[in-house]
Amino acid sequence: MAEQGHTVEEFETIMQGLVVSILGLDVDTESVRISWPTEGMPAWGILEDVVFLQCFEVDDPYNRPRENTDSYEQSPSEFLRETSYTSVMQVNLILYGPTSGENAKSIKNKIFYPEYQLVLSKEKIYLIHDVSAPRRVPDYWEGSWWKRYDMSMKFNMLVVKSSNVPAIDSIEVAIYEGDEGDKIAEINNE
Repeated sequence: MAEQGHTVEEFETIMQGLVVSILGLDVDTESVRISWPTEGMPAWGILEDVVFLQCFEVDDPYNRPRENTDSYEQSPSEFLRETSYTSVMQVNLILYGPTSGENAKSIKNKIFYPEYQLVLSKEKIYLIHDVSAPRRVPDYWEGSWWKRYDMSMKFNMLVVKSSNVPAIDSIEVAIYEGDEGDKIAEINNE
């Protein structure tokens, strides 16, 4: 079965690259991290800017409908069945550091820029234009208040799943009549 679309992990990687690009960071930096890494990540200091991404599919009325199409693209004995739908993905951003507020505003504004929209559209990912305002939520840890801003964005992502379905080789039809169920005709098409 072939599939077009991205897994959550692939989506996270795309979003990580996008945020790195928007903030103008070095690609090899650990400043934009995907939350819940299996191996963990090193801690950071109160004066370091760090962004955490949390990506996941959300329930939405728009991601429930499915569209099915069948075509003879494989061979006369097989159908190609495609099921397409929209997956609604949410990205939560948790920003720490002295410029976390400015970084959050920059992401909120620049995500609408055509160059970033083009990058996303090439991946069949489209921003839902209802981007939340960054929220200031200072974090108290080990006797200090750490600057922190949170924000969320949602995206529509096209998903297409393809599978081969065998065609019907033959069909047998019988017609019965009356109370006794007498067979009056039989059609055998091979």
